[in-house]
Amino acid sequence: MTDLDLPERLRAVLAVEPGARALELDGRWCTWGDLAAGARALDERLRSIGAPEGARVGVVMRNRPGVVGAVLGVLAGRYCVVSLSHLAPAESLARDVRDLDLVAVVADAADWESESLVAAARSAGVLGLSVPAYEPGAVELVTGCALDPGTVAARAHPGVAVNMLTSGTTGPPKRVPVGYRNLAASFAGAAHYESGKPWRPRLRSGVAVVVAPILHTSGLFRLLLNLLEGRSVAMLERFTVDGLVRLVTAYDPRLLALTPTSMRMVLDAGVDPGVFAGVRAVVCGTAPLRPELGRRFEAVYDVAVLVTYGATEFAGGIAGWTMKDWERHRDAKPGSVGRIHPGVDVRVRDPETGEPVPPGQAGRLDVRTAQSPDPDRWQETTDLARVDEDGFLWVLGRTDDVIIRGGFKVSAGAVAEVLKDHPSVRDAAVVGLPDVRLGEVPVAAVEVADGAAFDPDGLASWARGRLTPYQVPVRFVAMEALPRTPSLKVSQERLKELLA
Repeated sequence: MTDLDLPERLRAVLAVEPGARALELDGRWCTWGDLAAGARALDERLRSIGAPEGARVGVVMRNRPGVVGAVLGVLAGRYCVVSLSHLAPAESLARDVRDLDLVAVVADAADWESESLVAAARSAGVLGLSVPAYEPGAVELVTGCALDPGTVAARAHPGVAVNMLTSGTTGPPKRVPVGYRNLAASFAGAAHYESGKPWRPRLRSGVAVVVAPILHTSGLFRLLLNLLEGRSVAMLERFTVDGLVRLVTAYDPRLLALTPTSMRMVLDAGVDPGVFAGVRAVVCGTAPLRPELGRRFEAVYDVAVLVTYGATEFAGGIAGWTMKDWERHRDAKPGSVGRIHPGVDVRVRDPETGEPVPPGQAGRLDVRTAQSPDPDRWQETTDLARVDEDGFLWVLGRTDDVIIRGGFKVSAGAVAEVLKDHPSVRDAAVVGLPDVRLGEVPVAAVEVADGAAFDPDGLASWARGRLTPYQVPVRFVAMEALPRTPSLKVSQERLKELLA
């Protein structure tokens, strides 16, 4: 499976049955032929300007069929998708268009209504292409390419499939190059969740439900995985509980992928368990899942919650629970993010000395995998973790969420987990803010549970009973909703701005 050729597979599956339905949004279907037409139209436009293999194509990544067709066209043509965010401020998006050495920019027709985007494309001299929301094949010219052939040829990153934005939970989003080979290895790593039969181009029955944003790795990976396997996909442009219920009710999927936040939203909304009667498992990744939340979701909806762990740097998941492991080990290994995938090596090292620690002991996690840009090199993560003798992984926190309070180290994530245990707290986050005397101090923001009252003194007392004095937040702030990234993680950077 590691010799998978992503462009060839995409072209093959798009051609199997052009008239069959492929992608649904808002109740409207487009066909595999529509997606293929969008891919061809984009490829023709790029060839007309002499774009070489690996040419950098900026795509404003909305969960819309037109954009999906454009992404498939970039990948099927062996170009490089440079992900751009439609949620970014107008000037930030314009700056990316000017500064990222692109040959073209593809965006939904709604995005081209922004004068700053059009002006940026013209000033950068790049090809500007508009795709309508529901018609992938109707690619229209917005700005012509004014780049000379030498510049077009130079703006290429051969072998890179996606220049992906990270979710930006602890700081500004970073860009990570994900190669075609890395994606192939990642899809191969996911194969042990499936039957393991050799791949062949065919269409499968049933409809997969994708509710994560394709702007980030988890959403794009799940979309591509399903399309490569010939599964029709029904998607949401933005996650809502009502939208999820509509898709699950309409298409009765056996598997769902949800974030911890979306799982909590489903529980808080009191969704009828009958909605999930046909769902066998919920895959949960992108953010830490508290075991209590997972068990509660399992109890209410009678599904298995299969946690996964990965990162943009690894082009997807490197560990996770299979149904077999869940059935055998879920009670014995609570809180684990699952077993390390076959072909992935991990080691845990003491953060201070750098020396490897024995199984079961906590330390900084390193990963070596064919999914990373350099498959022979150990890659350091910012995660504190432990791995047991059976290969199960626990992620205990992050090294980059540490607040230094007067010389004492405070893990913001660990403090937030303590606050989440308070009965009046639905969700919580902690950040470090500047302090003249101590350098930094922890400040907590909480979402109050339905029907509960906000009691900062009570929260402080709760924290003092469970934390050392220097870990206790100096201030508690109630928020109707914590600021979140498109993948529903709490945005630490935005929270700092709101609390400053």
